[in-house]
Amino acid sequence: MVSADLVFPASSSESLREIAAWDGFRSATLPPSEFPVDVLRFEGSSSPPIVLSRARRAESLKALPASLRERALQAFARAERPRTFLSLARGRRLDLFSSPAVMGVVNVTPDSFSDGGLYFDEGRAVERALEMFEEGAALVDVGGESTRPPAYGPAATVPAEEEIARVVPVVEGIRRASDCPVSIDTRKAAVARAALAAGADLVNDVSALRYDPEMLPVLLEEDAAVLLMHMRGTDPSTMQADTSYTHPVADVASELASAASKAIEAGVAADRIAVDPGLGFGKSLEGNLVLLRYLAAFRSLGFPVAAGASRKAFVRRFSGVPDDAPVRDRLPGSLAALGAARAAGAAVVRVHDVAESVRFLKLLDAIESPTARQPAGAAVR
Repeated sequence: MVSADLVFPASSSESLREIAAWDGFRSATLPPSEFPVDVLRFEGSSSPPIVLSRARRAESLKALPASLRERALQAFARAERPRTFLSLARGRRLDLFSSPAVMGVVNVTPDSFSDGGLYFDEGRAVERALEMFEEGAALVDVGGESTRPPAYGPAATVPAEEEIARVVPVVEGIRRASDCPVSIDTRKAAVARAALAAGADLVNDVSALRYDPEMLPVLLEEDAAVLLMHMRGTDPSTMQADTSYTHPVADVASELASAASKAIEAGVAADRIAVDPGLGFGKSLEGNLVLLRYLAAFRSLGFPVAAGASRKAFVRRFSGVPDDAPVRDRLPGSLAALGAARAAGAAVVRVHDVAESVRFLKLLDAIESPTARQPAGAAVR
């Protein structure tokens, strides 16, 4: 079983109070010199979460009962394990050495909230995917059914046959021109099977294997990777009906751990699994901020973590963009969320604006690298 014991990094007394409030425990008042700290939450344990100063972790762990100490050590090991690659279908892999890998979004739909209709034409969709690779995308995610929230109007449920007709020619067109990784965004096993046969490498399942019981057999038949995304329920049209959680992070992590356990028990290799807390999928606007703020806790599950905040409603709302503004106006907020995901150790980021996102990440890398050099041919100012 995949453990949902979680490590929450806390850099200040304010973040520590927020984390403690979810489990109703009062942490001792710590001086600024004690920070950063880590809060260890043990799933199913009657013991309250434990606060450990990072500077004194080793000695603090020795004081724990043996059973909790072992669980704590394992949680830290999972959270701190380097994510170097994700194994894909047909012996291929997605390198994660320079995380986060940028996943470009190509919606072959007439009704997606962000770009519905722009790439509904097969040729334009293939052209856009190849352009994304040129812009620096590590992989492209092709989807044929809108999963937009009800606030954008009802999205039509697409029969599997129609979804296949939309996405398979696009996957085939990409594969004829490029060997770069391709993901298929679908909840349906029949669509996943057809797209994998056409050359896709990974299944991005927004239902985390709960919508279609045949999805697991398809993954095993094709030896494919899977991105397990959290969503409230299995139907995007009702996912926003209830956005309340007992614990805003642990509840989501527990469901992802359960989905990963299900996959592993069925025979999916652990190095073919990534997880995504599902920003915007059955979450309140403020709940999305919480998940992004504590995204690092999901690394405790032991899998590469993906995050997709690009252009979503909470990005618009909290960056001050009017409801009726063009979606491109959400770019600054999307980049801010991208920066937060990177800082939290996200291995994959799902974006619409690939060129801008790649440039943004490159500059952050350069700022943080003492060995950064001026690009060849750059003018000095």
